[in-house]
Amino acid sequence: MLEVKDYSKQELADAMYAGNIKPKSRMKKLWREIATCPGLQDDLKRLHYRTGDSGFTAAMVERIKYWLCID
Repeated sequence: MLEVKDYSKQELADAMYAGNIKPKSRMKKLWREIATCPGLQDDLKRLHYRTGDSGFTAAMVERIKYWLCID
């Protein structure tokens, strides 16, 4: 279960995909899923996310969980 809190980009990728894929591929998978979900991209933009940011706020993590159907 993914906890709603602030995460760095790598921490979020690790929390979401820890048991599924190699550590080097986790960030790529996270970016691929975000890039293929226009609704999620819109929500992240509304929450002032920029690709250069160092992480995700709790509100952003909540939207990621919603759009990617993560418990």
